[in-house]
Amino acid sequence: MYLSLLQANFSSATLLARESGVPRTKIYSVLESLRNRGWIKIYSGSPLLFKVISPVEIFEKYKENYERFLNSIREMLEVEKMEEKFVITNYNIGLENFKEILREAKTVWISNTTVEFLEEIRDSFNEDAEIKVVLFPGERAVRIEHRNMKTKEANIKIVQRVRNVEVPAISVILDEERVFNVFKNTDGSYIISEMLYEECGNCFREW
Repeated sequence: MYLSLLQANFSSATLLARESGVPRTKIYSVLESLRNRGWIKIYSGSPLLFKVISPVEIFEKYKENYERFLNSIREMLEVEKMEEKFVITNYNIGLENFKEILREAKTVWISNTTVEFLEEIRDSFNEDAEIKVVLFPGERAVRIEHRNMKTKEANIKIVQRVRNVEVPAISVILDEERVFNVFKNTDGSYIISEMLYEECGNCFREW
């Protein structure tokens, strides 16, 4: 339709329907759609006349809109000030290997966790460890017999997408320095990776 009008510059709906092959029953809705996009102008009269906007003008308009969009995203995220905070140092160490590491830890901070994951690792806590747990919103506190455990519920949900399914993004900090990211895969297994991260321990230090 746009190409047909581009060749004619000015045209009526009847002529455009004939030249473009668009049925007359749909011609006005198509032209209205082009007008809403800013690709054509409509002039009143009998019959209505339609004039094409030049491709260069359309391109410049889209370019300007896209640049404004990118600038708004840049300002919102402050891209120029952002620093890389996540670095994977060891991908998917496995649940059993993680439990062995957990047994040696003197402090254990777990955030955004599900009760199910806590029950998976409950037997691996060092009996002298200090344990702080922030539960995923809606999770009920699990009773674990450990004298140094404190629990509370998070105010917001932190999730990550696994094959288009949102799952809790669990973070575990051991001895205030080793950081692990944990999520449950679609096959029911846990993916556990060791990370470097600058600020995720602050909320526990202030607890």
